[in-house]
Amino acid sequence: MLVTWFYFVVKFIIHLKSLVMKSMYFKKTLVKVFLFVVVSFTACMSTAKAGLDYYKVYLGKKLIYERFLDKPLSLQSLPLSQANANEELVIYYFQCNAPDKTGSKRSIALKDGNGNKIKEWKFADSKGSNTGMKIPVKELLQAERNSKTSSLSLFYTADGRTEGEKIAYLKADPKAISFLHKQWDKSMVKRAGMPLLPYFSWT
Repeated sequence: MLVTWFYFVVKFIIHLKSLVMKSMYFKKTLVKVFLFVVVSFTACMSTAKAGLDYYKVYLGKKLIYERFLDKPLSLQSLPLSQANANEELVIYYFQCNAPDKTGSKRSIALKDGNGNKIKEWKFADSKGSNTGMKIPVKELLQAERNSKTSSLSLFYTADGRTEGEKIAYLKADPKAISFLHKQWDKSMVKRAGMPLLPYFSWT
């Protein structure tokens, strides 16, 4: 009787151990499958991002916007004002179909809502860290001042991107435009040899 009982106990322990081992193996298998799925998904996402154009916009040394082209253009307007009129807008555009991700024959165009070109800046081909396309903020404000519409956008073009890619909207601070009017008026008065009169803004 004792031998029979001992036999069943040993058999139960062996069966229990087998179940535990199977359970651990099952859990390890699930963990491996989960990790494989996560790594595969991450690799796919990285590959997808690697095939997309990407750009960063700096105002002086401050990063103000960055975007992959699969994301909507969420920046409502570049933060241009009198306070940063002496700064430069610097754009780094990483073009996926270009060598070293830097396009050739690059340009940035300012267009109105009808697609009419207001002004264009062209940039020499470059490599390495010196690929930023620099535009004086004063020139952007001046171009907006000369425009008859407030709906303006910046477009990037290069070999392989000749259709143009919209990268930013432009709507400058009215105070900055008023400031430029003042500077322009003073310049014209000096050229004419007339005395400077106090400047009044009616806006």
